Amino acid sequence: MKRTTGFFVANFVGLALVFFSVSRTWADLDVGNYTLSGSAEVDGLPRTFQGGRSRFQLYRDVPESVVVPQLDLFIDSKKQDFYLDLNSLNVGRDDQNYRLRFGRYGLLDVEFEWDQIPHTFNIDNARTPYVMRGGTYTIPVRATVADISSNNQTLANPFNIWANSNAAPVNLDMLNKIAKVSVRYTPNPGWILTGKYWAQNTEGKRPIGFPFGSGSSSNIAEVVEPIDYQTHNIELGGEYAGKGWSLGLKYDGSMFHNSTSTLIFDNPAAAGPVCNDVATINYATGLGPCRGRVDLYPSNQAHTFTLTGTASLPLKTKFLGTVSYGWRRQDDSFLPFTINSAIVAPGLSRGSLDGDVRPTMVNLTLVNNLVDRLNLKAYYRLYDFDNRTKSVSTLGRTVRNDQDLASASDNQDWHATKPYRYSKNSAGMGVGYNFTRWLTGKFDFGWESTHRRLVATVEELHTTSLNANEYKIGPTFDIKPLSWMLLRAAYQRSWRFDPGYDSSTNPATTGAFEMFWLTKRNRDKVNLFADISPWETLGFHAGFDFISDDYPDTQFRLNKSRSYSPSVGVVYAPLDWLKFFADYNYDWSSWDQTYNATRTSQGKDKVNTLSLGSDVDIIKNLLAFRVQYGFSQGLSHISNKNSPNPGVEDPNWPDNSNTWHELLARLEYQLHKNVSLQLGYYFNKFRSKDYGVDVMKVWMVENADNAGIRRSVFIGDRFKEPYSAHTALLGLKVKF
Repeated sequence: MKRTTGFFVANFVGLALVFFSVSRTWADLDVGNYTLSGSAEVDGLPRTFQGGRSRFQLYRDVPESVVVPQLDLFIDSKKQDFYLDLNSLNVGRDDQNYRLRFGRYGLLDVEFEWDQIPHTFNIDNARTPYVMRGGTYTIPVRATVADISSNNQTLANPFNIWANSNAAPVNLDMLNKIAKVSVRYTPNPGWILTGKYWAQNTEGKRPIGFPFGSGSSSNIAEVVEPIDYQTHNIELGGEYAGKGWSLGLKYDGSMFHNSTSTLIFDNPAAAGPVCNDVATINYATGLGPCRGRVDLYPSNQAHTFTLTGTASLPLKTKFLGTVSYGWRRQDDSFLPFTINSAIVAPGLSRGSLDGDVRPTMVNLTLVNNLVDRLNLKAYYRLYDFDNRTKSVSTLGRTVRNDQDLASASDNQDWHATKPYRYSKNSAGMGVGYNFTRWLTGKFDFGWESTHRRLVATVEELHTTSLNANEYKIGPTFDIKPLSWMLLRAAYQRSWRFDPGYDSSTNPATTGAFEMFWLTKRNRDKVNLFADISPWETLGFHAGFDFISDDYPDTQFRLNKSRSYSPSVGVVYAPLDWLKFFADYNYDWSSWDQTYNATRTSQGKDKVNTLSLGSDVDIIKNLLAFRVQYGFSQGLSHISNKNSPNPGVEDPNWPDNSNTWHELLARLEYQLHKNVSLQLGYYFNKFRSKDYGVDVMKVWMVENADNAGIRRSVFIGDRFKEPYSAHTALLGLKVKF
């Protein structure tokens, strides 16, 4: 009670200070040759909360304190030549934003912006036994041989006790800080010169996991990824517009730097207190690699030049064209195959990647309106991913996950990597015709060809080229029989043809069942839309989207997928002071997949989304009320079938569900034409059932078939924990 009372006292004191501060400035709205206007809002947010905070604060900062959600100031010269505009949101919070814009009308525009975007992964239940110092993670108290060698799967498991006893809480979140400055200069009506620079710093922690060993002789170490990225972006451009033509040139540059490029971490299944590397994992003796090491995202840079142009041609034809060429470079040094001192790591043909990718893009469009009521359009597009990176090969066998494998075949995970390249050509045309005042039709035809160069199996040095062609055709009709009614219907049929391979014999695709994008596909798309407003006070809108994909060639195991999404909404304002609004959307999708001749799986996802509310001017220009409610529920189900042995070897996965409620009620009382008082209530509730994350713990009991997995440690971040939040709002808004 004392806390709540103190909160409201502090809140009212803050409101009073803002009120009197603004009161003193009202007399200064006209300052010499300039006019000042703006607004300020101060709110108090007392709150009660139950459950996990991670989902509630996923991309926002909602403190239980006095907050300043908005500050605006606009300065305009009476001569209408100079201006200054200052806006700020969520002042002093992690999700704050500030924007300053000034310049001279028609000549110069300068804008500065500071933006912060938080991302909360888990701040409630994540725990880890690692001590984190930069990019080196250590376990101060290692498990004993007796802890690790135990095969007991009860809660009294010694390894379980060790993991839980040594784990400490850790917050998993990330903060993006972005600073931008942009300039637009127009010295005369023909020229436009632009420049922009923005820097982004990303700091925080998120989960990442790595295995030691392979197969049944493996264990997992899930650790916290140290995030410290810096990105610098530059844009410079110029454009000149003549009579019937224009030409522009633009440069884009991006430089990325990762301050923590290497992560070293102890193996939790290597016994202590003193660990000695050995080549092979043995859980009975607690021996194996003492540490793991991984190379995180490498620093890199990209540069692109873009030329654009437009021209008015004879016969009422317009041309639009864009051509760009770029360089992407990355030369991060390679790490050795292993940090395990008991294994002599093989070498590589080169010490660094020397990555060199040069993408090219061409986009050409012609539009013709020579014939009355007939609209013609043709386009051609090219994207070429020219990867000039040299191949990298091993100088001997490889090492898998810091364990020296006994099998000679396993030691040959790969001999060489070859650069992945592809190019995509697409062309098409559209014909539109205005049949009558109320009917317009359009027919589109498109062709797309993708040429890919794929690496063969890891044992092979050769590559193979695959070409896939896809054709798209379909009409679109706009029907407008009345000024207040618009109906639109569109259909598209597309075919992706077999690129000419046989997955049973082609080494590039043998066993690569995840590459379903290589196979034949027949797609049907239907889009329906209606917008009906018979009166100014009443409006309806509705839509329906349907997509059907069939894969006649089942060698990649995906058979078909379906999805449809109907939606409907209404806005009704029977009186000047009363308005109602409501929207509903339903999303449904399914897929069928074949594992082999006897096993199949089917997945279904359903999402219901509802939003409704009302705006009421109880007393015009004095007392206003808004209430809004939102609801969303997602359901996911996967069923498996095993024809010879139904339901025994392939049980259904547990169903997943996510349910979200939100209620906002706000009352605004106009104390003065420039001062208003706001009272409100905000309710937010989330419930989830997700077997994949609900069971996460620092140590987990696993199937006895994989004995090594029981010597794994996890962060245990159940980031979808339910919550209920009740937040009150007491605020003062001032305009001047």
